[in-house]
Amino acid sequence: MSEYTIEEHHVGKISVKRDKKIVNSRGLNDKESAVVATMRMRLTIEQSLKYREDVGYNFSQSTYWRIKRKMQSAKLQRLYHIAKIGFEDQHLERIDNCELILKLMWENYLDCKDPFKRVLILEKIANVQPLLSSYYDSTRAVMKERQSWNMTTSDTDTATHTNQVT
Repeated sequence: MSEYTIEEHHVGKISVKRDKKIVNSRGLNDKESAVVATMRMRLTIEQSLKYREDVGYNFSQSTYWRIKRKMQSAKLQRLYHIAKIGFEDQHLERIDNCELILKLMWENYLDCKDPFKRVLILEKIANVQPLLSSYYDSTRAVMKERQSWNMTTSDTDTATHTNQVT
């Protein structure tokens, strides 16, 4: 579990609490996520400073550069974290979202009276199918890989234990 602190601001009679360091599923806190967003959007330094202010993180340019260097040097660690922890959650979330989208599109299709709009909805439904199929295929592949990895690990553990006993 990661540490986090809660900062409390008083605006008039209203108390606003803001988490300063909550780590998301990709292993980044909010400030790091904001910097990564500016990197993905390929913003200039001026645009990056403006973006950070707009999303509520007004920190110095030197802090921005420090976080950016950290993010660039930790690319491999971030990928490992995503593969190790975040993949399953993200994968399931995407499957759930696709299934929900399909359900809602079918509801809209049934409610729609305009034949042209019904065709458009059917077209959109058809476009989701390959995406959902690829998620299912990759799920099957990951589960198979995990199963073989677990079997290999347990075989190694059993062999090690047997050698220690004899």
